Amino acid sequence: MDMTRSAGYWTSDRTVQQLRLRAVGTLPWADAGELAIAAQRRLDLEQDLPVSHLASVVTTLSRRRGADLRAAVWRRGPNRNALDALSYSSVITAPGGPAALSAEVMAALPGAMDSSVVTCADVRLEDLDAWAGALAASGARPRQDIRLPVEEAAEVLTVAWQTATERLAAVIAGDPARMRWAHPPAVELRLTAEARYDGAPHRQPELSDYIDMSSLGHTDRGQIREMAVTITAPPQLDPGERRTQARKALTYMARQFGFLEAAANRL
Repeated sequence: MDMTRSAGYWTSDRTVQQLRLRAVGTLPWADAGELAIAAQRRLDLEQDLPVSHLASVVTTLSRRRGADLRAAVWRRGPNRNALDALSYSSVITAPGGPAALSAEVMAALPGAMDSSVVTCADVRLEDLDAWAGALAASGARPRQDIRLPVEEAAEVLTVAWQTATERLAAVIAGDPARMRWAHPPAVELRLTAEARYDGAPHRQPELSDYIDMSSLGHTDRGQIREMAVTITAPPQLDPGERRTQARKALTYMARQFGFLEAAANRL
């Protein structure tokens, strides 16, 4: 349950209330200070992102609700791109421009703040009303509740884990399997309901505003705005093993936050 040092990276610009589903990897490679993001591997990532597992899982969120809203266009930013950093994002908007869903991949090489390579994959539900509007504009039938089931949130986090520690690791190191470890690698899976930082009074969002938590049972912890768990594991895993480990870790996390009836078969 320990928060990793890099858990809050790339979160300074919170101008909306949103749900953030995040996997942040800590890759403490020996001699990582000698790495740089090669131009060709960056270009390969740019071409791969529209057809990546991360793009697919974001697109599937809308398809399950009756609309074909694809995460097909990825652009550089909004965070820093340099020889030692990358940031690419895709935004799905509602009619008129409000962001509904977004996804971003980020990575940073060791620097003054961290001695490890840090990689991250985010999926953000930025506005439920905007998403409902985007779904309706694309022909989906109206639904009373478009929140994510817990199983869907777990699926997103599993794909984000693979993206952060496997796909982004390959962009940075080329062949990560040949790198030597200075310390054990880890990935942190996070669910956060974030509030605006504009100074205006707003009701603080809760995870249950965005995620239907009923399959986990009940908790006595009151309003839960953030849940997280850290897993020590090699970056490259068989897809089935990664799903199994993600379910175990998320079940453990749920129980730590008071959902004592939580079970892996509900994820």
